[in-house]
Amino acid sequence: MKDPLHSDVILAGVAKTFGFAWYISLSKLQNLCPNLVSIGKKQGLCFSELRSLSTAATPYLLSRESNRRRKTPSSNEVEVDLNLYDPRKDERVKIPDQTLPEELCWSVRTGSSRGWVGAQNIRDSAMRLTNMFNPCASVSSRKVISLPPWDDSRGRNVCRISLSASPDQQDCVVAAKTSGSSFSMCRPGDSEWTHIRVPFFASSMTYSAADQKFYLHTRARKEEYEGPIDLINTTSSDFPQVSLYQSFPLSDIPESRQEELISTFKTTHQVESPSGDSFLVYWCDELLNKQGMESTLSKEPPHKRSYRRKPRGFLVFRQDPEKRIASYTEDIGDLCIFLGRSEAFCVSATEYPGLNPNSVYYAGVDTGFGFYDLSSNTLHAVPESPPFPCSYMWLAPLQ
Repeated sequence: MKDPLHSDVILAGVAKTFGFAWYISLSKLQNLCPNLVSIGKKQGLCFSELRSLSTAATPYLLSRESNRRRKTPSSNEVEVDLNLYDPRKDERVKIPDQTLPEELCWSVRTGSSRGWVGAQNIRDSAMRLTNMFNPCASVSSRKVISLPPWDDSRGRNVCRISLSASPDQQDCVVAAKTSGSSFSMCRPGDSEWTHIRVPFFASSMTYSAADQKFYLHTRARKEEYEGPIDLINTTSSDFPQVSLYQSFPLSDIPESRQEELISTFKTTHQVESPSGDSFLVYWCDELLNKQGMESTLSKEPPHKRSYRRKPRGFLVFRQDPEKRIASYTEDIGDLCIFLGRSEAFCVSATEYPGLNPNSVYYAGVDTGFGFYDLSSNTLHAVPESPPFPCSYMWLAPLQ
């Protein structure tokens, strides 16, 4: 058997098993940004040196690492080249020769929150948090934090994480969710996860700093679920409350956008601004078959479904707790919303010059990545043609 740390075939198989088919061609990166790649080779850029090239920390888009090899023939550590995209400069970034410690070598990414990446070991299901993939972390501050092994009785793997605070803080609570309705929490240092029964299908989750609770989101209409909204008894638990997120009725939707809201495949995302305002975002996709034609999934048996998603638009609603409505808006000021496999987050373009204000930045396995300008309702996709679909993950400015 080939050395798995040198085998692209094994890595691709692992990625496929966990639903992550991602890779970035090194030659393509060299063609797209030859100057940056050549600088990296000549100077051996490390995280701290990369920070000096930027005026401030920034959100980054993390892609699959490349050029994976053992550090030495007898070492359990590997060296990789990290591949990222800087939305402020609209350029790819490659950080070569980065060492992954042994505990991360057999791990797949399970999501990101507050700039930290979750990693699950495929051998023993051990869970960890790390900031090693975030260029905002200096060399001296890079960490790998151990969490309890994942012990889901159904054998489902973690697909999303959410942090109530930075793992460096004592009050940090880690929430993990599988592709189904499994939801679990722990604190760094705990010996096991605390599993919470969720009586509905949860499509995503977020932590609300304003409400100090985890919110679960469901694709089903809330009137179809009539059970309790709060899912744990906080009087007997030291964890934050976990609740079903309830949006106010949608209001002020222009007639020109109503058809889009009805006819597309939608996912719902909730995000808070730095000032505490709450927004509900509908990510609307067209479903296309292999020939690029619109796909009608209901006419295809599940085992024959073959389609890809193409972003069509994003509808943003501002939650108004006083009027108890969610008002459609095309103006969120200088804010930028980031959506993808990571926990949704929001930053100010004023604090991060180069970002396009009043926009939704998106990234997906088969949608690619780019941003949607709300004022003009215009999609700006970043040209990207990897050998096969890439799984992208936005990294928030590290907290």
